[in-house]
Amino acid sequence: MTDRFGVGPVIITGFVVSPLAQVPLLLAGPGRGWQIVLAAALTVQLFWATAAGVSQRTLRQILCAPAFQGRMQAVSTTVTAGSRPLAAATAGTLALVLDVPAVLAVGALLQVVPVLLLLASPVRALRAMPVLPVPAAVPPAREGTS
Repeated sequence: MTDRFGVGPVIITGFVVSPLAQVPLLLAGPGRGWQIVLAAALTVQLFWATAAGVSQRTLRQILCAPAFQGRMQAVSTTVTAGSRPLAAATAGTLALVLDVPAVLAVGALLQVVPVLLLLASPVRALRAMPVLPVPAAVPPAREGTS
C-alpha cells in the first residue's frame, strides 16, 4: 500500500478513517441493517488502522538508532496503551453528565486531533520510507597497539 499510495498518505488515511468510522455508530438504530453497516465500518477501520500502524512502526524503526529500538517501542506502547484507562475513565465521567451519543461524538471529534497534527507535519509529504546512509564501518583494533 505504501508503494502505491505513499507512506504519509497511508498513515494519515488510517487516522482519518477512525473518526469517520464512528459516524455510523452515532447514527445507528436497531435492526440487522445497522449491524451490517457497523460491521462494515469496523472492518474498514481495522484495515486502515493496521496499514497505518505497520507504516508508522516501520518508519519509527528506520529513523531510530538500533540501540534505542526497545525504548522507542516501549514509549510508544506506554503512551498508546497507557492512555486507554484515562480515556475510559474520562468517557465514563462524561457519560454521567452527557448522554452516550454525545460522549461518542466527543470521542470521534478528539480523534481528529492526530489527523490535524499529521497534516501539519512532514509526514504529509512522505511518499517512500527514508533510506538512511549506512555508517562507515569502524576498523577492528590491531593487537599490540595502544
